[in-house]
Amino acid sequence: MAGIVDINEGRRRLAAKKGFAPWASRFKVTFDENTSIRRLDNTVIRYLVRGGEDSSMALYELIMGIKRLGPGPRFHYLDSRYKMRVTDITLFLLDLIRFETMYRLGWLDDYPLLAVPLVDLVVDFKDRFSEARAASPILAVSHPLYQAYRAEYETDRGVFLRKLIPEAIKAFCDFNPQLE
Repeated sequence: MAGIVDINEGRRRLAAKKGFAPWASRFKVTFDENTSIRRLDNTVIRYLVRGGEDSSMALYELIMGIKRLGPGPRFHYLDSRYKMRVTDITLFLLDLIRFETMYRLGWLDDYPLLAVPLVDLVVDFKDRFSEARAASPILAVSHPLYQAYRAEYETDRGVFLRKLIPEAIKAFCDFNPQLE
């Protein structure tokens, strides 16, 4: 008798297979239902972290595949309600990818959302993760701007971190053999 598969786990696997299919072709890497931002390799992170049309399309492919909304290039033809949902999740994932970049540079303390499987971030966005958009990780004590960060009001620290994103993207995307 074949093993019993939990229906929810089966759905997660199928969603991952649909969502990651374009990424497997694009990045020549294997992904599964447990792939988190933390588990993405540097090549994938470099591609996604910059933002822009190519990065957005890759995220649309992932999100729309997981949510069974069709292929990424169909994003522009979605009903405005679905388009807004995909956009919200795209911006959320892009923020997390940028935080991961900063973490890999040693600029941030660990951030638990980076270890959550991408499938779960997309599927459960509305119910579990949409509130997390306003949250942000903590700047590492070793970062040269840590004292300025600490001097900020707690509610302004997320803005402080986001101002570091362009510098982090440049630092991460410039060749650095230590990141390979």
